[in-house]
Amino acid sequence: MTYSQFINLTELKNAYHFCGDSFLATKCIEFLKQKLNIQNEYDISKFDSENFSCDAIIESCEQISFFAKKRLCVVKDIKNITEKEKQKLSSYIQNINFLTTLIFVDTLNLNTFDFLNIEKIDLRLNDYELATYVINEFKKSDKEISKDTALTIINFCLKDLTRINLEIKKLVSYNLNQKEISLNDVKLLVPSSEEIVVFELTNMIVQRDAQKSLNYLFNLMGNAEQNSKIFNLLSVTFQRMFFCVASKNISDEEIAKTFSVKPYAIKKLKQQSKNFSAIALKDIVYELCDLEYYIKNGKMSLENALVYIVIYIINK
Repeated sequence: MTYSQFINLTELKNAYHFCGDSFLATKCIEFLKQKLNIQNEYDISKFDSENFSCDAIIESCEQISFFAKKRLCVVKDIKNITEKEKQKLSSYIQNINFLTTLIFVDTLNLNTFDFLNIEKIDLRLNDYELATYVINEFKKSDKEISKDTALTIINFCLKDLTRINLEIKKLVSYNLNQKEISLNDVKLLVPSSEEIVVFELTNMIVQRDAQKSLNYLFNLMGNAEQNSKIFNLLSVTFQRMFFCVASKNISDEEIAKTFSVKPYAIKKLKQQSKNFSAIALKDIVYELCDLEYYIKNGKMSLENALVYIVIYIINK
């Protein structure tokens, strides 16, 4: 079941499994609170990795509410669960208290509760769904935005819905008399993530466009702190790219967990890595390590190192 299908339900079950975006998971919980008429936090029990206990969860589900007819129990982002705990939860869900709604939230995409035979809600939106979501959010404020401009916001925010919603509010407030949100408005007001900026630079580099790459680099370069960020992000990007090439049998989700990034970023890296051989990427990573040593020991300036590495990569 999708997010859109879930928030349009008229009848609810007593257990759900939410997987994907944390912002949408929060929206789903708010939807449940409204449908169950829960207005007091005393009628909501919350469990995470620090206080996770099957016995405590079951005890909570069996409690009688003093403020509402029904209770809500939220179990979020549990990393590990034993076989004994799996059996206990599976058994309880078959006879769960009908006055309690028990939900399991997995925003880390760990698949910890895939063993449960309950309705699973997929909160991972594709580009089309994200664009539709952004367009509809602007409509609520009587604003219009094209699909391409909506996708620009999405990419600038690295598909992070929490940040996307903050930027939507900012754009709505920017010009109250303006009906349409333009691409220029987005470029003016929505800061492009530093990672996106380096992705753009990397895209130019992997296309072997020296002039365009250097012009873009010169526009990015500023003070020592800014140049250091560019160098470090460029270094991390190619390290991750090399790891993607060397880890052919590992899924995007698993690699994303390793680097604490979204699978979207890994997908982009894999696309970029196709322009290099594994040996070339290994050489680039070693060259970046050498440059870092030279910079730290005062043998090379950050500015010269950045120009050098861009030309070096283009010629690999």
